[in-house]
Amino acid sequence: MRKLTKILSVLILGIFFSSPLFSQSLQDNPDYRKSLELKKQSEQAFDEAEYDEARTLAEESKLYAEKSDAWIQMMLKRYRANSALRRVETELRSAAKVKAEVNFPEAYASGKALYDEAYKLFQDENYELSYEKSLKALDVMSVIEYVRAPPTAPAGTKVSAYTVRLIPENRDCLWNIAGYNFVYGDPWKWELLYEANKDQLPDPNNPRLILPGMVIKIPSASGELRSGTWTNGFVK
Repeated sequence: MRKLTKILSVLILGIFFSSPLFSQSLQDNPDYRKSLELKKQSEQAFDEAEYDEARTLAEESKLYAEKSDAWIQMMLKRYRANSALRRVETELRSAAKVKAEVNFPEAYASGKALYDEAYKLFQDENYELSYEKSLKALDVMSVIEYVRAPPTAPAGTKVSAYTVRLIPENRDCLWNIAGYNFVYGDPWKWELLYEANKDQLPDPNNPRLILPGMVIKIPSASGELRSGTWTNGFVK
């Protein structure tokens, strides 16, 4: 759970891809504009009873539309692969700060090697495979995360809600959150969090996908009293 959650994030890329501005910017390409121009010409020819010409123009319009769609898909794959590479670079820098090359030599070496492969694949415009290699790099390096200190709260605190953090080095996930002492102190109780919060998840069938800023409800595990919301080190 911990390793899989760390990967994606990439969570966030899906939101960006679906934004109207991003979609519009990709559609504003020469092939798409040419497709619209030919479509308009085809409609005009049809209105003028030039049916053969209208059909020819319509077929050309379709070909340019297909070229536009192919270009858009390529750009989406490129953006996703590039974002994943940047995430691996951030993880490698973070790993260096905790001397992962010494403390986690296998994970660090494997992650670095996979990053190098992903970078070369990106340069060769093999964006899908580059993306997969980056995800693999994040996966193998996820064990380095265990040496980083978890968030804390005053002794004895048992909060009833937790605000998901936006941080680059130790992303929140239900597994991590359940393991915090002021939550359950037991990561294996992540399913309690999932059942209590699945209705607000971006994908109710995917417990790994939680977003920064979400307020996770924490139900009592064995009748204990809970109160307050943990947000960036403070309980309110």
